Amino acid sequence: MNRRTRMLVYAVVTVCFLAAPGLLFAQSGGSTGAMNLSLGDACQMVGGAVALGFGLWHFAVPGIYGWQSYVPDAPQSLVDAVAATNFFMSFSLSLVGATNIAMPLLSDSAEPVSRYWLWANVGLWTTRAVYQLVKPQGTHNPALQWGMAGAFIATDLLFIVAALQATL
Repeated sequence: MNRRTRMLVYAVVTVCFLAAPGLLFAQSGGSTGAMNLSLGDACQMVGGAVALGFGLWHFAVPGIYGWQSYVPDAPQSLVDAVAATNFFMSFSLSLVGATNIAMPLLSDSAEPVSRYWLWANVGLWTTRAVYQLVKPQGTHNPALQWGMAGAFIATDLLFIVAALQATL
């Protein structure tokens, strides 16, 4: 099983575990085995884990891809500005991801603040998916280009499900 398929299986199992309505273990003592989260809550948490993963991964991107080697004669202030932009984008995306993991445990998704937060995430990921389709990154490798598009669309769909369930 390749890595993408394995990650998809893990995500599906996680969603099923978090949203399971009944007993998961014989020793559960009569209470439900799951955390009583809705499908929307599970989608939000999985989407949050994806966002957190993207954020943490992006901290390493400049070193992995040797960003500075593409502009060897650039002024140091420009190199520092690009590094700062990547750092704060990585940090922000990590915070967004961690918040999405924690929010279903801290508040009801039907509360206005939770609904607004979910729709803001839909806006973020819809924008990211559309941007990838219009001005794709990773064009040097079609698998990377379309893999990124697929990941952004899938993450967007997770947040759409969560937002719709909280709203309807």
